[in-house]
Amino acid sequence: MTRRNRRQRPVRLSGIFSADVQVFRFYPDGTVLDVLARPAPRPENAATIATWLRRELPTPGVHTARYEQHGERVAFTRGHLRDEEIEVRGTWSEGRLALGLAGRGRGLAPPRFARLDAARR
Repeated sequence: MTRRNRRQRPVRLSGIFSADVQVFRFYPDGTVLDVLARPAPRPENAATIATWLRRELPTPGVHTARYEQHGERVAFTRGHLRDEEIEVRGTWSEGRLALGLAGRGRGLAPPRFARLDAARR
């Protein structure tokens, strides 16, 4: 068996994740929704947050983008922070998500995002 055949395909990014007040919901089709939530959400808030972050029925204040996933790399652009484009880049590996934000020459180190909703099997 070749080395390439032994590698498993990366799992498609899907679920609700947060780091402090930033919350993202990723859909396997490439849609990502995001919102800021105060106070910072906890796993017990996942069901409520899921009602806000629905692509079928957008809620005011929720922003929609398309993400690309290439292997473990994830990237998308958000354009709603003070009318500037914000590049979001990170990794999705072994159930862990780390995303960094960059815009106007500034960058933030990629925080780890905790999954709020239970992993679906």
